[in-house]
Amino acid sequence: MANDHTTQLIIGTDEAGYGPNLGPLVISATVWESPTENLLPLLEQLKSYGIQIGDSKKLYHGGGSLTALEYGVLISLRYLGKQLTPLNVSETVLAEQTTTFAKILSENNIRLCDIRNRTIEPEEFNRELDRFDSKGSLLSDATLTLIAEILNAHSVTTPVLVLCDKHGGRNHYLDLLTEYFPDLWIQVIQESRMSSIYRLTYKNQPLEFRFLAKGESQIPVALASMNSKYLRERAMIQFNEFWRNKIPDLKPTAGYPEDAQRFKKDIAAVQKELGINDEILWRKR
Repeated sequence: MANDHTTQLIIGTDEAGYGPNLGPLVISATVWESPTENLLPLLEQLKSYGIQIGDSKKLYHGGGSLTALEYGVLISLRYLGKQLTPLNVSETVLAEQTTTFAKILSENNIRLCDIRNRTIEPEEFNRELDRFDSKGSLLSDATLTLIAEILNAHSVTTPVLVLCDKHGGRNHYLDLLTEYFPDLWIQVIQESRMSSIYRLTYKNQPLEFRFLAKGESQIPVALASMNSKYLRERAMIQFNEFWRNKIPDLKPTAGYPEDAQRFKKDIAAVQKELGINDEILWRKR
């Protein structure tokens, strides 16, 4: 798309919590300004200073330490002036590494402009599922809504590249994009298992969407993946604490189907006592 001499806006999106029955679905987007779409050298440079940005599934394994995930997310948020109280890392280290992060980005003429997220709790998830009748369509709609908000919030004066991890294995996105850009001509470049690519002109600038298998290999998608996973894990910590305050010996859950069934049985009596309806607790799919 854009070459190495033109500053462009790069938006990366990813989710966490697509598969569970308990807890929220979190969708995040990161927004960057860069003279190049190839950010792999930046990835290696950050890693050499101990700042890891990568696939959240590789940085955090369920039940393990959140430290690696938290580190990258909170440094990025502090770079943007956003504060979130850390669970596992020290404020001193965060402050030092945020300075390093800013220095490395500046040396590469790259700027992280924004991190946004949309959190869909079970009650809204069930309501939206009734509307779309498919988790993949629900995810796609929520993701495009978030991207539209970002495009409206940022003055688009340079080419835009949108990188998305594929939505539930879906390969065709033209109908979805047409809903969000109804008056614009959308060119289908490619639709395959590995990537689905579309081009259009938006506010007199070229706009390209790439829906990628293994999109987390790209920094903008990877950081979105990390942010989504981190926020979901924080939500699940609070969720488990709530129920363990009611049932002290209750084994916590990550919310995925098999263990979620066990957890639901374990809390059934207390759930009934508290008058908590399944619609606000349990995702139908």
